[in-house]
Amino acid sequence: MLDEMQKGSAPDEILNDICLSFEANSPGARAGVTMLDPTLHTFENATFPSLSPEYARALQGIAVADKPGSCALAVYEGRTVVSTDVATDSRFAPAWKDLGLKHGLEALVSIPAKQADGVALGTFVVAYPPKSGLSRGDLLTADAFAELCGLVLSYRRSRLTPGSVAQSYEAQSSPI
Repeated sequence: MLDEMQKGSAPDEILNDICLSFEANSPGARAGVTMLDPTLHTFENATFPSLSPEYARALQGIAVADKPGSCALAVYEGRTVVSTDVATDSRFAPAWKDLGLKHGLEALVSIPAKQADGVALGTFVVAYPPKSGLSRGDLLTADAFAELCGLVLSYRRSRLTPGSVAQSYEAQSSPI
């Protein structure tokens, strides 16, 4: 992954590869990454390579402060959010639950993907079959993948526009 960034590869392609790598090592799991707009505090983009593109598009523009689902809550609170049963999880908005269930996301974990200073740039998300759950090993691996995603999201942010690293840092210095 670091080699890919050094070569100047597209960040979204690297994130897709990270997701597919996790899925290959955790049968039945589907992984994705949400990407936060630091100025608007909304999800600007997402990648879920094993789901319909409709799912990722539906996440665009969701406000973190509204906390409609697991990813927004994970970013807002700065901690891992686990939902073992999306359909009955009272923390989340009905529209978010319907969207997830429509795409087969019955249980999931959302982990903040943070830059070096601890500010969340998005989330690494793993959906899994509720009956099988995620093993302790899968959860530890997901944490490590979230750290990798934080690096790639920092790299992505630095490539958006000239001077964007400084602008992103300034925008992130205020609390959500």
